[in-house]
Amino acid sequence: MRKKKFDLTSDLVEVSHATQIAKANNENKASSKVVLITLSIEEARRADFKSWCARHRFKMNEAFMEGFKLLKEKHGE
Repeated sequence: MRKKKFDLTSDLVEVSHATQIAKANNENKASSKVVLITLSIEEARRADFKSWCARHRFKMNEAFMEGFKLLKEKHGE
């Protein structure tokens, strides 16, 4: 007697939409490699940003990424 093959049914396997998978892959790719960006801003604004980050114990790149995340939530991707 032959052994029954294993069935992968929806209750055993979580199925995601392709867009969710693609979005997750893009987020993983974005966070996997760190690159340098250059911004030109007024010296006073830079000093204000730098001191704000120090007061709130943020690294400048962390504050930038958090701000970018909030902008994407507010205005869409």
